[in-house]
Amino acid sequence: MDTRRWMLPLCFFLALGKDICKTYGSGVIQAFKGSLFYVRSNCPFTFTRFTHKRVKCDITIRRGPNGLVNLIEIIINKVKTVVQNGTILVEKKRVSLPYDHTYQHIYQYGIYTRLRSSLLPLSVTWNTVAGGLDSVWVST
Repeated sequence: MDTRRWMLPLCFFLALGKDICKTYGSGVIQAFKGSLFYVRSNCPFTFTRFTHKRVKCDITIRRGPNGLVNLIEIIINKVKTVVQNGTILVEKKRVSLPYDHTYQHIYQYGIYTRLRSSLLPLSVTWNTVAGGLDSVWVST
């Protein structure tokens, strides 16, 4: 497997203000502007990246061999959160829900799990199923 990160520019058209970029199924991606793409790869790729008021955000995802997302890496203001195999790590430490931190809050949102940033107008929401995550979306 090639470990280089691929950038998909389709989720870079970020105009902060209730826009949504999402991925679901085995590779469907809907960009912030609404365009749909199908990308099937098990290489990590940049889902979205932006800076807002000097706070940097970088979200990387990777799909497993079954097509479901098996890794989300969220970096906001240098705080790294990783979602993998049903486990949530913040700064390499396993956390339980609800989790409150100076910069982010992670909690159950119905059947979903949501990370809400305190620094950015941003939330990342995902649905965990057997074998991975079947949907991930970023709202600004």
